[in-house]
Amino acid sequence: MAEKSLKSTLTEKFWSLLPDEAHKNYIHRRTLPTIGKWHLRRFYSDTPDGFVRILDREYEDPVRLENMPSVVSFIAGEENSPLFAATYDSVRNQVCPAGKIIGISASDAESADKKIRETDSGYIAIVMSGCILEKRAFYECGRILEKGENPGIIYSDEDTLQQDGKRICPFFKPDYSPDLLMSMNYYGGFVFISRQAYLDAGGLESVSEGDAFYDLWLRISEREKIAHIDRILFHNTGNCKAALPDPGSVKRALARRGLKGTVTISGDRCIIDHETEGLVSIIIPSKDNPGMLADCLGSMDELTLYRDYEIIIVDNGSSDDNRAEIEALCDRYGANYVYEKKDFNFSYMCNLGASHASGDVLVFLNDDIKITEPKWLGSMAGQARLPYSGAVGCLLVYPDMNMIQHCGTKDCEDGPNHIYQGYYLTDPECSDAIYPADVNGVTAACLAIRKTVFEEAGRFDENMHVCYNDVALCFDLINAGYVNCVRGDVMLVHKESVSRGQDTGEEKFRRLLKEHEYLYAHHALKDSPHPFYNVNLTYRHSDNKPDYSKWMYDVSTQVREMTEEEIKAWESAPVRDDMKICLDECDAFKYVHLIGWSYAENYKRNYRLKRRMVIYDGDHHYVAELLDWYRPDVYAIVRHKDMEYCGFRAKFGKDLIETGTYRLSLWTDIGKSDPGRELIR
Repeated sequence: MAEKSLKSTLTEKFWSLLPDEAHKNYIHRRTLPTIGKWHLRRFYSDTPDGFVRILDREYEDPVRLENMPSVVSFIAGEENSPLFAATYDSVRNQVCPAGKIIGISASDAESADKKIRETDSGYIAIVMSGCILEKRAFYECGRILEKGENPGIIYSDEDTLQQDGKRICPFFKPDYSPDLLMSMNYYGGFVFISRQAYLDAGGLESVSEGDAFYDLWLRISEREKIAHIDRILFHNTGNCKAALPDPGSVKRALARRGLKGTVTISGDRCIIDHETEGLVSIIIPSKDNPGMLADCLGSMDELTLYRDYEIIIVDNGSSDDNRAEIEALCDRYGANYVYEKKDFNFSYMCNLGASHASGDVLVFLNDDIKITEPKWLGSMAGQARLPYSGAVGCLLVYPDMNMIQHCGTKDCEDGPNHIYQGYYLTDPECSDAIYPADVNGVTAACLAIRKTVFEEAGRFDENMHVCYNDVALCFDLINAGYVNCVRGDVMLVHKESVSRGQDTGEEKFRRLLKEHEYLYAHHALKDSPHPFYNVNLTYRHSDNKPDYSKWMYDVSTQVREMTEEEIKAWESAPVRDDMKICLDECDAFKYVHLIGWSYAENYKRNYRLKRRMVIYDGDHHYVAELLDWYRPDVYAIVRHKDMEYCGFRAKFGKDLIETGTYRLSLWTDIGKSDPGRELIR
């Protein structure tokens, strides 16, 4: 075997002295010139273990709390097992004292209840044997109590700890989600409880079917305030298995609440179809689209099992020929026809239809929806009639019956977005799309709501003609104390925006920007902007994965008007025909975002290039600073040398540039190139 060269030996020795991130970089690419860029890796994590460990470093160091209430900890499991011992140690080693630690049986609810009632502490911590608490677990619960909120239950996020010490499967949970809790025991193996709430709910009870602890969580949650800590405070070991579906506890909860429904098991969830009765008013805005409307009404009539409904067609000005066809459809399907010639205003059309409705539940339905699920109306109406329910939506797919169009909305950095849009039902990233879930909002393409709740929330805001009117309604409902739910178990086909066309072009985009601004000025959520979406999940994409690159977006860059000298230098810079540019994002909603990557094919040191973006029109020339962005995802696609160091990003206040439509020019040390995109501000 040939001996290593002196250069190779020195290089490996040099890299071995650098931090782990740099060393891993060298092993990956074997490229020394990128030494100045290795630190970019700190912004990116591509594994759950790396992500949660970086996340842990973001939290402040815990301290002893002066007003920590007395706590007694109960570990549910066999006291002579190694699992119990590991859990015991994690409880004993809390930063804030854990008080007494008592073992209780996980299977004998009567004896466990007796031990809990014998204590006189203000709070109870129940930990399942096999769960390992973070040292800060009690501290974080104490911080909640110091705020004076006095919740009945406090729960947290969790992950799984492997034998080799790696952390996998982070479970970043929503804030209290009543429909998710009725679907599964998502609180997990560490729950912090007010002793008074425990007693008021009746304590642990022996149950003939199901989990006594889950049964207790449901009872307490029916009457007490629930708090969620969006931090991982405990780890499941490989022997601490996820809870199985528990239809027995769910059925008892339904009975306590005076509700009737069918409970079925699907995967790891329980799904409830609530028994319901009463007239439902289906309101369908439609204009000059009789063919699409015929498909909608035909599929509805053929498949819908729940038959107590009326149909109201709202037309804002179809042509005479199309109006005649729509009238014929109304006669065939017994629909009421409301015709009022008017400029398109989706909010007004829905409100007009609601004023003609006789049902206690309203369903707003696009004419480009095709009914494919027989139980759709009964499931959505039953959900809408629950006392706490606001708006109820469903899973919408494109006509291929596989790609997801809508599964609820979440509030991203740039505004509301459809969850899982563009993903396929077969993608593992969206395996939970087919289950009911509480969400920030649902689309009015298919939205059910009680008429009294609709009126209480102020109906659709008619200042929002086209966009975000459904989001505004859903935000208002959350502010009023209601819960919006998407029934992922109900799947319908949506031929999105067929009736009015896509929102493209400058005029429509400016309207989108205007209504986006109006939404947050008049309908913003008062408390948490993400009540049903954990802050540790991605806010840049439609999936619900951990945001491995969240630290990349927490930046603020500079933009300024160019000097005359800079303008001359830019104008005289050579045009690089070999420059490849991709702008992943180019928008100006809450901020201006410019995110992408670039490289010149005939240049070997792309990683060293200084990149700026010139933003210009006939009156203004701005230059925006571009920060380097580590892009291993790009290297996986574009196998160009050092491609992972050729990403860039910019984020600055949109008010720093004048309103206008701007061209863009990527300006580098070796020349300039046009990305082929406009920035509309």
